[in-house]
Amino acid sequence: MKQSLILLLVAAFSQQVCFGQDSALKEKAKKEFSSKHYDAAIGLLNQAADKTPEDPELYYLLGYYSHYRAYDSRPLVGYNAEYSNSIFRYLDKALSLNPDYGDARYFYGAECSANAFNYMQRYQADSLKRIYKKAYDKGAYPVWLIEFGKNILNACNPDAILFAGGNSDFDVCMYLQLHENFRTDITIIPIGFIDRPWYVNFLKNGLPGAVRKIQTGLTEEQILNMHPYKWDTTSVSIPISQTLTSQYNLPENHEMEWLVCPDLVSLQLEDRDRPGKRTFLSPQRAVLVQIVEANIGERPIFFSNGADNTFLGGLDEYLQNCGLVSRLLPFKTKNSAWSADMACLENLVLNCDYSSFSDILKTNFPRISGITFLYHRAFVSLALRYKEKGDSKGLGSVLKAFEKHMRIGFNKEMEDSYYQYIRKL
Repeated sequence: MKQSLILLLVAAFSQQVCFGQDSALKEKAKKEFSSKHYDAAIGLLNQAADKTPEDPELYYLLGYYSHYRAYDSRPLVGYNAEYSNSIFRYLDKALSLNPDYGDARYFYGAECSANAFNYMQRYQADSLKRIYKKAYDKGAYPVWLIEFGKNILNACNPDAILFAGGNSDFDVCMYLQLHENFRTDITIIPIGFIDRPWYVNFLKNGLPGAVRKIQTGLTEEQILNMHPYKWDTTSVSIPISQTLTSQYNLPENHEMEWLVCPDLVSLQLEDRDRPGKRTFLSPQRAVLVQIVEANIGERPIFFSNGADNTFLGGLDEYLQNCGLVSRLLPFKTKNSAWSADMACLENLVLNCDYSSFSDILKTNFPRISGITFLYHRAFVSLALRYKEKGDSKGLGSVLKAFEKHMRIGFNKEMEDSYYQYIRKL
């Protein structure tokens, strides 16, 4: 009996030691990752997994860090389909140990998205559809995110071009187009991805049955030769079509004057023509200018309100808030009556389908779930406009809708903050 007790104590002590070592290795790995030392971080996690193979976070981090190593660092020599499959295996292991691991499902979808871009590059429509179905089947697009994607797409005018902010809004919208045939009239573009020549060419060509093409105003040779362009802050004049001129009652021959600032600075080369470092226009911003210039008179252009403003290059002064997205107008809207579309805000706040929103309580993806606070911001935007108009009835309807749809207990502190703000208006 004494011997059994000693063995149990030894086993318990050994387990504590292993968990302690696992924790220490995991923390070291996180520090290495934050310093962009992906190989070192992955090596430490593998050591930890050998000691405590039942820790789901270890496999989640292995999938997460391996994903970054392949797509967010310098080119990974030897990358192939098997490397991608290893990422799926890590995430599958994490989910087998913890089926409610929302961020593991998110990164499973992100890895599917990385594969999707490979299939776009090869113009393989069937494979593109298949990989988005794989992400859906794994739960990468829970019902609250599907609902959110539909609300984003429905906020856009017919035949629009929509610049998405990233994986959180781009992938679910692509899934909806490819598998639910939902708003296939829209071309969805991840705004941070347009610095890649092959992708700009892909957008120019389109993919029948999958991605509607856009105009770029560039030849294939110009696209393939994209590079940082010498640039100083310059006003780009964009002619506006007669249709837009009439629609917005603009003066004849009105042009959109867009002050485009450089977004790259050389730390090595001095500019001989003027003092200071040389400044450049990044390929991403240069292509954005081209797309706007080539399409503003032909197709409505929208930006996800989840997109980072640093990608907009000053276009925020020309945007009209429509709730989840903003519409690009051919004149400055900031601090004007055109800064928001009341009809769009009212439709989103007062008439939108939120029947699946509370599902976020069960299928929370901490890494991206915060995008749903675009809903709350839309409620505040509409309330402020009712306040400006002195419409107390409208304010009451916003508050009532917020109570009904937004106060679900997902983030009580944030929900209460937005609610109290609206109440005080």
